[in-house]
Amino acid sequence: MANAGSSNTYLQNAKRNKNDEFYTPYETIEKEVMNYKNDFNDKTVFCNCDDPYESNFSKFFIQHFNDLGLKRLICISYSNSPFAGTQLSLFDSENQQGHGQIMDITKVPSNDGKLLSSYDIQQVILNSHVRYLKENGDFRSTESINYLKQSDIVVTNPPFSLFRELISLLMEYKKKFLLIGNMNAINYKEIFPLIKNNKAWLGYHNGEMAFMVPKDSKPRKTRFWVDENGQKWRSLGNAMWFTNMDVKYRHHAMKLTASYDSEKYPTFDNYNAIFVPTVNDIPSDYDGVMAVPITILSKYSPEQFEIIGEANHGSDNPYDLFKPIINGKLMYKRILIKKKIAPQKISEFNILDLFSGAGGLSYGMEKNKHFKTKVALDFNQKAGETFKKNMPQADVIIGDITDKDVKDMVIDKSKKAHVNMVIGGPPCQGFSLKGKKLGLKDPRNFLFVEYLNIVDKLQPEVFVIENVKALLSTSAGWFKDQIINTINQMGYNVHYGVLNAKDFGVPQSRQRAIFICSKGTDIPLPKPTVDSPTTVRDAISDLAYLNSGEGAFEQEYSTKATSKYQEMMRKGSTKLYNHKATNHKQVAIDKLKLIPPEKGKEYLPKSMLGNQKFKSTWGRLVWNEVSPTIDTRFDAASNGKNNHPFLNRAITPREAARIQSFDDKFIFYGSKVYVRQQIGNAVPPLLAKAIADQINKVIGS
Repeated sequence: MANAGSSNTYLQNAKRNKNDEFYTPYETIEKEVMNYKNDFNDKTVFCNCDDPYESNFSKFFIQHFNDLGLKRLICISYSNSPFAGTQLSLFDSENQQGHGQIMDITKVPSNDGKLLSSYDIQQVILNSHVRYLKENGDFRSTESINYLKQSDIVVTNPPFSLFRELISLLMEYKKKFLLIGNMNAINYKEIFPLIKNNKAWLGYHNGEMAFMVPKDSKPRKTRFWVDENGQKWRSLGNAMWFTNMDVKYRHHAMKLTASYDSEKYPTFDNYNAIFVPTVNDIPSDYDGVMAVPITILSKYSPEQFEIIGEANHGSDNPYDLFKPIINGKLMYKRILIKKKIAPQKISEFNILDLFSGAGGLSYGMEKNKHFKTKVALDFNQKAGETFKKNMPQADVIIGDITDKDVKDMVIDKSKKAHVNMVIGGPPCQGFSLKGKKLGLKDPRNFLFVEYLNIVDKLQPEVFVIENVKALLSTSAGWFKDQIINTINQMGYNVHYGVLNAKDFGVPQSRQRAIFICSKGTDIPLPKPTVDSPTTVRDAISDLAYLNSGEGAFEQEYSTKATSKYQEMMRKGSTKLYNHKATNHKQVAIDKLKLIPPEKGKEYLPKSMLGNQKFKSTWGRLVWNEVSPTIDTRFDAASNGKNNHPFLNRAITPREAARIQSFDDKFIFYGSKVYVRQQIGNAVPPLLAKAIADQINKVIGS
């Protein structure tokens, strides 16, 4: 937020350089605002760039205070406005210069249901106890923001040079708004993402608008005049009303009469989209990406089209995808749209699991009866063995995805199995600040590219990417944007974010970045499925009887389930597998004996701490909390907070599997090293199930 001094300088520079503070005629305001009449009932309206005395916004809302059913009207002036004091004296003395004014109204005389006269409006203003602010009235000032927080809807005509700053402020405080701006603002990096993601749009009346301009405005050859009262005017052909209140045209499809012709609709040199000359030329029979004039936004229905991005400079914002060049010639900026095709409901999701590991993602999705893994690929033979024995119906391939023969085999088997869904967590080691220059072309990201390459060849209806949380924030989200842009160019919609396994019944705090990519219908990320967390006690208290070195690969259950989660984990399992405790060295056991139940290494003498730097080493799990993230070294007593809550040992593979939400039917194969890798690297099945349930809910039959 700028302070008063810097705000004054900023606005004065804007006036001097752009002279872009225009005042709006009453009729222009009335013509637009009355379309939203029902939206204003019992609301507080804030006109935060409008002089209480001079602005037609304040006069309009006083005039219609009662028939709109307003609860409150707040208008604040900016002290250095070129219009200040042109109708009524704004300052009683020189001491008050530099201070904005505020008019705060909660009641307007009814006038027996008739509209107020100009004299009546002036009397309301004079009797409303307009007072001076401590600050200058800048919409970014502390006082203005305090009133913004109290408001419901902001209606104003801000200086065009500050339009993006005001929008950013309104979005930050989640306010409804109706603003006048210049249509060029649509391409701002702060504005276009709002339009693309259906968070804001154009109002009803856009294009030609006339405005009063300051006295010092220089004459222009066109679109400029002086009225009989000496007031200077300018008109703009590209003005717009910008809002996030609903408008009717967004729910009515445009009638398309043109037909696609490759000669009439050339393709860009650097992007797979066709150039559409005018809005009336949008072809009814083309399903690919179309580059249309920006004027589409005054008719755009998100129920008919989706916005893919824009073609402008190729760098202004994450959705500015390329420079619009055809046959070497730079064209004018365009909006990229694609027709929404009614989705085909899918009765069976046939899955290809890439980088499958032991199969947590597939196993979880198969808990929804509509999902079946047909083909799986992993480089690790032991993980593949575990996958195959637990999901025998899947065709498990062990091999390197970069090997042409392996890749051809995966694609061939997937096509024969009618795969319509791809899942996996491709590694992306090059997603670091150092690798930003190359992005997806960084050779360290080749596995990520291979994943997308197979997706492109199979064209599934949906695919899911899971990865580390940091992928979304690295280099201020630059790599995330690279991925999204690539997926959009492939013709898929993307919903992404961070999911925490504990929100889906997993007794573990484990955050993963998830991308759900689909053709046609958008598939949002799933919402949490549990109100209260599943705890470590819920997960493993029935297994608390082994000491260090005890247990076996296979054994009988020796206790009964004591929680619903344990009952769910035991369902269908006749024996207990993988419940064998690590045979710790005596020195490790002696250390654990000194650590009370549910505590950590703070109870160890300094002589026993060694050179370990991490606070969580030698920690015990806490019964009534979720576990921290299970990693691939959970069986080492010195590693993190993976020791049993009270027994002097690390947790067993079965306990770790329970905490990961693998049920007891799922058996892990291989040596201790391989098993802990399989468990620690897995996606928790209950998290995977929630993703599958969400996909089935949106596009399943």
